[in-house]
Amino acid sequence: MDYSQIRRKYTAELTHFYQDGAFPQDSSADLRFGLACQRERVRKFGLRMSKRFDNAGPEKEFVWQYQKHPYTYTVDSNFCNYVTEFYDGSGKYLSRSDLEEETLYLGILEKKDQGQESCTCKNCGHRDLLSNFKSGCPMCGTTYEMVQSYPCVSGYYTRPTLLNKKVAKGASKFLFLIFTVLGIFFGLVAGLSISSEQGYSIGGTIAMTIFAIIIFTGGLLFFVFLFFLLMSGPLLAGKKIAQQTEVAPVQSAMRTKERMEIDLKRYIPDFSYEFFEEKVISLLRGIVFSDDRKKLTIYDGADDLSFMDNIVDVEYRGAVEYVGHSVINNILRVSVKAYVVCAYYENGYVFFRKQTFSMILAKKVKEEDLGFTIHAVNCKKCSGSFDAIHVTTCPYCGAEYSLIEDNWVVSQVLLVQT
Repeated sequence: MDYSQIRRKYTAELTHFYQDGAFPQDSSADLRFGLACQRERVRKFGLRMSKRFDNAGPEKEFVWQYQKHPYTYTVDSNFCNYVTEFYDGSGKYLSRSDLEEETLYLGILEKKDQGQESCTCKNCGHRDLLSNFKSGCPMCGTTYEMVQSYPCVSGYYTRPTLLNKKVAKGASKFLFLIFTVLGIFFGLVAGLSISSEQGYSIGGTIAMTIFAIIIFTGGLLFFVFLFFLLMSGPLLAGKKIAQQTEVAPVQSAMRTKERMEIDLKRYIPDFSYEFFEEKVISLLRGIVFSDDRKKLTIYDGADDLSFMDNIVDVEYRGAVEYVGHSVINNILRVSVKAYVVCAYYENGYVFFRKQTFSMILAKKVKEEDLGFTIHAVNCKKCSGSFDAIHVTTCPYCGAEYSLIEDNWVVSQVLLVQT
């Protein structure tokens, strides 16, 4: 499968979506929900948000892949210049977040032979192709919401690069042009002056002028090259130290991946940090952009989250830090820190803050279902399919449904650093 083609197509559709266009066609049901909630939040404040993912480097086919039959989860990446801009209702520019060179990561989920899968209605026993259950069981009418198609993009995020090569390259071209022009100018003046003093003919004047231009231009460019060669070491070292200090907490968090996988694979043998990382950011965004958190089944905490009401964008900074875990009554609870950048709207202004959220996620100890979507859960009693994002009982038979049986649920989310 050409993952780079999926990435290019999806980012183009995502850019169009943030210009009030249609939802990206390949979004998973859960990602589509998060995008819809964010769009409503932005519109609530009368804002318009624009995002661009301009290509900024060579292609990278994929950086990581995980297979668990019948699913294949691939993280595809590429360099990009990622820009987010905000405007008010009249089109007036408000603010811009441009981290310049970044790496865009796309989570792509595939399912083998989905179109040939069969399904048995547990209500009446009718067996048919899965595609025939899109409008419910053909025999008894039990509803099955088929909202997930494959391959689909289950999530996306960016990580900033340490050094901005684009800016450095642009500065080098600019300086090369400036000193070339200066070399030609000084060479022309010197060549004409020497020719005039020596009384050269027209041919001699032209030859002397060309020679002087070459000497002056080459000399100036060689001087600039030596200067940058001598200064680049200290300049780059200083920049690296500053940037390392800036991203130190994130880099420290990334080093917890191995410890997290060792700990949690004792309970979930197929646990994947990359898939869990995407899940954390997806759940956080869903909670942030929800206007009815009391009825939100992905969050069962009692924290005061009113500070989230003015957040209009959440960008991942690149790491989920593992803090610890516990298991009580077969429920696994994992404590993490998520590093993000939040855009707040207040009093006609949009401003950005680097923030850290402390979160506790809980899930029943069982294998991970890569294809699970909260927007099409199956009732354990009647097998009816329904959207459980705000529902805790089956709408068809009234049976209780607990999301924690199948998926990660956030039981605590606190803002610990701004």
